[in-house]
Amino acid sequence: MFGSTINKVLLGLLLLEVFSSAVKANPGDTTWVTIYNLRQITAYGAYDTTATLPTGVRYRKMRLHYILGRYACPGSPQYCGSWDYTTQIYAKPTGKDTVEIARVITPYATDWLTTNRKHDYVIEVSDYAKSLEGPTGFRFFYSGYSWGFTITLKLELIEGVPPMDALDAKNMYEGYYAFGKTADPIENHLTAKTFSYASPATKAFLKNSISGHGADDANCSEFCSKYYDLKINGTNVAQKQLWRSDCGLNNVSPQTGTWVYDRANWCPGAVVWPIYHDLSSLTSASATYTADIDMEPYTAPSQANASGGFQFSSQMINYSAPNHTLDVSIEDIISPSKNENYVRSNPTCRNPVIKIKNVGTSIITNVVFNYGLVGNTPLSYTWTGNLNFLEETNVVFPPSLSIYTVNAANTFSAAIVSVNGTTDQNLFNNTYQSQTAPVSVYPASFVIKIFTNNSTALPNNFNETSYTLYDENGNIVIQKDSLPNATLYADTVNLTPGCYKLVVNDVGCDGYKWWANTVGGTGNVRFENLGIGNIFYNPNGDIGCQSTKYFVVANTTGLTENIARQNEIEVFPNPATGIAYIKFDLSKNQTVSYTITDISGKLLQQKQIHKMEGGYENVDISKLQNGVYFISVELENKTHITKKLIIQN
Repeated sequence: MFGSTINKVLLGLLLLEVFSSAVKANPGDTTWVTIYNLRQITAYGAYDTTATLPTGVRYRKMRLHYILGRYACPGSPQYCGSWDYTTQIYAKPTGKDTVEIARVITPYATDWLTTNRKHDYVIEVSDYAKSLEGPTGFRFFYSGYSWGFTITLKLELIEGVPPMDALDAKNMYEGYYAFGKTADPIENHLTAKTFSYASPATKAFLKNSISGHGADDANCSEFCSKYYDLKINGTNVAQKQLWRSDCGLNNVSPQTGTWVYDRANWCPGAVVWPIYHDLSSLTSASATYTADIDMEPYTAPSQANASGGFQFSSQMINYSAPNHTLDVSIEDIISPSKNENYVRSNPTCRNPVIKIKNVGTSIITNVVFNYGLVGNTPLSYTWTGNLNFLEETNVVFPPSLSIYTVNAANTFSAAIVSVNGTTDQNLFNNTYQSQTAPVSVYPASFVIKIFTNNSTALPNNFNETSYTLYDENGNIVIQKDSLPNATLYADTVNLTPGCYKLVVNDVGCDGYKWWANTVGGTGNVRFENLGIGNIFYNPNGDIGCQSTKYFVVANTTGLTENIARQNEIEVFPNPATGIAYIKFDLSKNQTVSYTITDISGKLLQQKQIHKMEGGYENVDISKLQNGVYFISVELENKTHITKKLIIQN
């Protein structure tokens, strides 16, 4: 049975640890400490508390679970929008620096109450091992002016030997500094600092959590990409760009605001991930050195509106020598998994993906894995590559539909068998498990329909949206790209049993249906049954840059997800100038007609359209006066659908 050999080895090591007087607890044992529990955020500012943490215990991993939720603000106050705000978590140990241990930007979450959503952000905080001992003060700082969030903070402390022992954390810079302001240049705050470390410390890392906020006339700092230079002893040693280019792929999506826009090293609803610089080769024990950060030169266009800036938390972290020479850790399972931080990759029926990290000093070139569903005969895979100390990589296992059980949840497990042809020195980080979710089962033959919206991708002038359907081996079954705007395509597919992956891409990274892009209008991608035309897959078009859907075709009936198909009419842009569009998404091909009336009911235009099911009708409104009008569409069954249109010629 899967994992039996590994379990026997682990059991033997655990027994050795239990009877060893030098070790106080079993490696792998986990302690949970709750710092806040459903604390309601009701005002801007600091929320302070204390917690008593274990002392004298060594942890191989220390994780902070930042669980964000919503509550209903009593009395329906004006400011309960739950928008994108900066939040910072500080540890305040006695006699040591108060240090920021995590930074998270809240999402646009105005719909979380009605959709019953929350999110658990998991953040590694092992750098602060010596700051998280005994009675410790904590501060949650909320930089928002709209309430409605709840915060739960929990520490997950996993006992064992870490890659290196974190010995101390000292602040280099901590604060919000104006950017581009001549009266208060940012370099006045980013001055050179002197540091040193002594045995048992052998390594020094600079850890930077930096995010840009606010906007001047050039949209700096939130929406401008700037770099910083790092100097050690006056010499430039590194340059980093402060920009997140993947906001449209956020796993906390969709959101009710402008979540898809890339920003200065942050995204709404995401962790501000720190930037690390290993200074060990540039410094030495018992010798002083200086560290300095210089921002890219910049002057705001209007000093009267130089309101942007950067939130800095720069820390010098010192570590002991590495504890292992040959040690690979399975850090996480990306898929299959129910972890909401990997929702864009799940549920899946294709290649399992795990994340590994080299936490020993030897270069890793070969790792043998066993993987599969717990209780089944494990599959085997050998990864080859070149992984240096503290580097991470994703391992993609071969496709195997046999490891997934359709429409049933299971436990997936991955285990390291050998590293570089021998036994890993540390077996306690060699196994990982995840919970799987059911995968949709669809019929072998159906119709894929795509309505393109009116968003054009330059310079080729095609529509921004495309899709590709892959089989379980990565072969393309059908692909639709370079499509014109405002067009309906319908393709019938006949699939053999297996796993399939539909990828919808939007090069504009604003999806094919997004509230903020009224000019682009609304597109649609859906699956329909043959003949009867009912829809069984019709996702939200607010996908950002991309959406992925896995499904299985099997010799199974009665499992298809059915969604009642509706007749839908949309008018855009709204307000409109010169021309407007009527988008039709009807249950069948039919003859329709439409009329345009003013607010008094006077008929101004009318037209009949033959053989309409899905598509767009251009409406010339250039001769109509500015004001409010109504477009009424009559369907074949005499149903009327009326939409309001505002004209601004």
